[in-house]
Amino acid sequence: MTGEFATRWVRTVVPSWLYRWLLPVGWGAAVAVSIFTGEDIPCSVEDPAYCGPDPVFSAAFVACLASLLLLWWQPVVALTAGVVFMVLELRYDDFVEARIAWTVYGAACVALLCWMLAAGREQRSLVMRSQRRQVQVPAASAVGLTLRLGVAGALMLAGIAALLLMNWQDGREEAHLQRAVEQTAVVKAQGEEGEIILELPNGRTHTVTMFDDHETGAQIPVFVDLADAEWIRPVAEPADYTYWITAAGSAWLLAALLVLRDLKVRRARPRRSWLAQGLPVRVEPDTSEAFAVYSADGDVLLGFIELTPDDENAELELLKAFDALGEDEEEVPRRYRQELSAKLQKYRGDALLVGELAERAWPTILIGGHVFRPERSFRAPRQVLWWRELADGFDGPLSAQNLPPEPEIDPATELPVLPWEAPLEPRFWWSKPALIALVAGLPVAAAAFALWGDWFVAVCVLVLGTVLIHIAAFPVFFRVTATATHLWVRAGWFEQVVPWRAVVAIDLDEDRLNIETDNDWHVLKGIATGQVEQVTAIFEALRLRSATAAVEKERMRPAPALWLELGFLVVGTLILVGVGLA
Repeated sequence: MTGEFATRWVRTVVPSWLYRWLLPVGWGAAVAVSIFTGEDIPCSVEDPAYCGPDPVFSAAFVACLASLLLLWWQPVVALTAGVVFMVLELRYDDFVEARIAWTVYGAACVALLCWMLAAGREQRSLVMRSQRRQVQVPAASAVGLTLRLGVAGALMLAGIAALLLMNWQDGREEAHLQRAVEQTAVVKAQGEEGEIILELPNGRTHTVTMFDDHETGAQIPVFVDLADAEWIRPVAEPADYTYWITAAGSAWLLAALLVLRDLKVRRARPRRSWLAQGLPVRVEPDTSEAFAVYSADGDVLLGFIELTPDDENAELELLKAFDALGEDEEEVPRRYRQELSAKLQKYRGDALLVGELAERAWPTILIGGHVFRPERSFRAPRQVLWWRELADGFDGPLSAQNLPPEPEIDPATELPVLPWEAPLEPRFWWSKPALIALVAGLPVAAAAFALWGDWFVAVCVLVLGTVLIHIAAFPVFFRVTATATHLWVRAGWFEQVVPWRAVVAIDLDEDRLNIETDNDWHVLKGIATGQVEQVTAIFEALRLRSATAAVEKERMRPAPALWLELGFLVVGTLILVGVGLA
């Protein structure tokens, strides 16, 4: 696709901020209008159905939720759901303000839906008018049972279980009502969080939650089951278990979308080879683990697509490169980054796109001798009024003359007494007292909040306290120890044990050490300033001395920080359980 056609293609794209940001605001406004406007009609003893179960609303609420939650994942489905909910709202809602609000929202959904469909048609038309080349696309390998289908099956079963549970609850409620007698209860007192305490004629009290507010002393007709002293139901407010319809409908809708996506993945991987028309484009691996697709001249960014190569070795190579190059620069050895960047050069450059080049399309891309199949649909760059998404590609490998010179590492002639702890950057004087204060004080704070009845805050103190202890424990327990046969690195939850025999090379990179082993690499930071070269020399001497040692594998073992955090969680949980049982 040339720059001229690519520019016209980009102009057809529907700005993503309309449905990703503006439309959710409209949804929230419509919900607010539905809740806070209109006549406040109290529940009625004469017409209990007014505050009773409403299966139609529960089913329609699935469309209402889908019209918001799917805007970031499946905007076309979300817009369709918004139109469906507008129709149901106009059919069943009697409040004028709510009908107007959802009509405006539904009209916006209709406009955006039509715009998207028209944009897709125009994008396909531009591609058809672009110059293409004939190419032979090989057959794809078979797609087996995927996690998506497993999750979809589980969601289907969950929806069935929800409806069975609702049916059981309705049956139990009906049994109570058949035995129930009507009595008049008196509001004795107001409880917490909207609860009220009712007193029956026999003097017994019940705490219930009701839709309407009732003053102390008010009389409320209730049903009482004489065979079950714990059961009571206000006459004007029948039990409503239809929320399970919403749960089941949401589960089934999500299952259907997962199955549909799985079918699209399979459709993009036909089991036969075919002769197709390929559109010349330019592709480049992006730090988002997708591929950026440009016009053939590389001037216009068309969008992004997640791809998987047919070749398993290439797939593994890409996964390793994306995983490592996506880390902070200081977390990955410089030489390793350059090596991976060089490998990515095979997957960037001129390519042929087979299939549709349109938003939500599933094209195949051929670059060099590799065939890439889509894992997700193609999407245009996201944008708001003041910003447009750009590609963030990986830097290419530096040429030999541009690489900074590698410092020469001479092994130390004299070794310290082993085992030897490498000198580390000094930690703050208050690190250990702060850790002790957190471990001792946070369980007490959680217990205090639990005694005051603020259980949510108590649990949050326990959970967030674990995070704080993890942060505080890192500098306290961090150690780098060298023995004659192993390097021990204690950082965080685990202690890494690296045999010197498994170390391939040690690279000095400014203020950190890069230790390359047979199957991995380790970046050591925190060595004392000014002593990094000395530590490197000692490590190099120990590595060379172990050349004839027996081959061992790297291993990990739990560090003190892990046991401390687990102990904190166990003790804190036992304290909260004790407070709850007291």
